[in-house]
Amino acid sequence: RPRPKSHIFDFTGMMRCGECGGFITAEEKFKKQQNGNVHHYIYYHCTKRKTPKCTQKCVETKKLEAQIEQKILSLRIPPEFHAFGMKWFRSEFAKESAGRNAVIDTQQKEYKLCLKKIDGLIDMRASGLIDDNDFNTRISPLKHDKARLEELFVDTGDRVNKQITVADEMLQFVRDAANKFNNGSLEIRRRILSTLGQNLVLTNRILSIDLENSLIPMQIVSDEIQAIHKRLEPRKKLVKQEDLEHAYATSPRMLPDLDSNQDERIQSPLS
Repeated sequence: RPRPKSHIFDFTGMMRCGECGGFITAEEKFKKQQNGNVHHYIYYHCTKRKTPKCTQKCVETKKLEAQIEQKILSLRIPPEFHAFGMKWFRSEFAKESAGRNAVIDTQQKEYKLCLKKIDGLIDMRASGLIDDNDFNTRISPLKHDKARLEELFVDTGDRVNKQITVADEMLQFVRDAANKFNNGSLEIRRRILSTLGQNLVLTNRILSIDLENSLIPMQIVSDEIQAIHKRLEPRKKLVKQEDLEHAYATSPRMLPDLDSNQDERIQSPLS
């Protein structure tokens, strides 16, 4: 007996019901009009497995997608700001270089001292000044320090490159997310929704999303960008990239919020 074909829905398994905590599922329906036209609809609703008497009603997929798109658009940035943002991040990381170099110098001195102590113990053991037990007891913590310092060298050297990469990924995400959500594959649409945040809860046909921490400052930055562009709109044709970057850089709201996002970049989930 042939099995009925099952439809794969975009957002099933990602949301929970705000009333009973059950998962949100989806189903498709077809409505035929008197003129013969057939309309296809997809509705998301609570499975009601946890609470059969759950009173939450279904929401049509277009209305749900509109809510997700609105959340994405609250983070939107124009391409001009992406260029400015990367210049700003690189400038900020350059300011850290002096402190970073001082840390590397200290680590190198400590590393050289550790190697000197290890070489000294090896010479003492070869000369018979200490036995195996004494040698192993004294060299064990030195080997641990050596491995720790070598790991720090790698971490310190890669930190800036990681920060710049993650910053670029964050700006690319908020710049391109709306277009990819509207035109991307099922996998891309699901990835964008999961990247936006956690605790996707559907209550009274309204989807609430706890925005990812690393994206929260971008929401404030996005609002300020729109305000800047609106102020410059009357002379839009005369505005150059330099004019926009000056407006971004002199905004009292812009850079503090970007700066507040620095600690989130290394752990960013956007890649």
